[in-house]
Amino acid sequence: MKTLRLLALTTSYPLRPDSCAGLFVQSLYRHLSATCAIEVVCPADSNPTGPTSGDGAASDIQIHAVRYAPRAWRTLAQGSGGVVTGLQRAPWKAFLLPGLLLGLFWRCLLLASRADLIHANWSVCGALAGAVGRLRRKPVITTLRGSDVARSTRSWVDRMILDLAMRNSRIVICVSEAMAENLRAQYPQRSADIHACLNGADDAFFQIDRKISADAGLRVLAVGNLIRLKGFDVLVEAVARARHRDRMHVWVVGGGPEREPLLAQAASRGVSSCFTFVGIVPATDMPKCFSEADVFVLSSRSEGRPNVVVEALASGLPVISTDLEGVQGMVSNGDNGWLVAVDDADALAAALDQAIDNRAELHRRGERARTFAQNRIGTWADTARCYETLFLAALTADERHRSSCVE
Repeated sequence: MKTLRLLALTTSYPLRPDSCAGLFVQSLYRHLSATCAIEVVCPADSNPTGPTSGDGAASDIQIHAVRYAPRAWRTLAQGSGGVVTGLQRAPWKAFLLPGLLLGLFWRCLLLASRADLIHANWSVCGALAGAVGRLRRKPVITTLRGSDVARSTRSWVDRMILDLAMRNSRIVICVSEAMAENLRAQYPQRSADIHACLNGADDAFFQIDRKISADAGLRVLAVGNLIRLKGFDVLVEAVARARHRDRMHVWVVGGGPEREPLLAQAASRGVSSCFTFVGIVPATDMPKCFSEADVFVLSSRSEGRPNVVVEALASGLPVISTDLEGVQGMVSNGDNGWLVAVDDADALAAALDQAIDNRAELHRRGERARTFAQNRIGTWADTARCYETLFLAALTADERHRSSCVE
């Protein structure tokens, strides 16, 4: 029997088997669905078959896809990089934003009466859910996922949105302890309400049987939306500068607007033969991609707490990553991977060369990666238990608040 009725609000959620938006949000809710009856409110996409009404892999999850514009124009929220990247690529889409936000707010308001608790993903959804929570007298929990917190330091609009989410959320969840500590410093009056729940990895990644490749070459895996923020242009340049570039091959998994420029860059730098751009791969096939690699590379310019790094560590892959705050707590230079400066193609090339030069060390760092994932990260089931504890805490606090008001 379900113990909690959860209304979830998110700007990214996979509506079809080939979707890549919000897969980590879906993973969380699928594991929560064992104990929670979940309704997800998210933007519709432009697929002509229309939005789905439920999550096929979890029958207890009902999806309410909000049609905020004519079908052909519903490209703002469910593309590579989400709403912010969509606006950066096409600023004219800003005129769709009021309809999107109003649609999400209204659907959330209509459904909130039959929920025990509202869970929002990202600060913008936290601001919307907070308003609904006040109107419907429902407790709200907001998960901040890194990019929204980072933007708040550069934009007064994003800071205002974050302030609203913080003010109207009973509990705030961060996807890393470092993010939680920074947020407690920014909002000391709310420090007791800020918690960290780390995103886990599916069991399939932990079950990969990692073996040393007999090939002298290096099989490199990189995964992400093909947008500038992910720094794939730096990876192409690093391979071009690597001493052993003829002995390495990079598989790039993901789609996005930078695909053609990256192909052109690889051709101009003479390394086209070193790259295979795979495109979007279904989530169920990702463990196979990780199983066939020797090292994972994250060349991003900015991240919250990247789930692909979690999956790489769980797979037993050593990780070469840019030295980002969200990665620092997972990848240790010289232990389970390499950390290089953002936009430093020479440092990334040197790390790739080191990975080829010493296969035994590469294997050792891979073993350390899996040990770290097992001991310090865990599975999505572990993540779901963390959320369940905080959901129940929010409900208890809400009941006490109501009782004190009545007295």
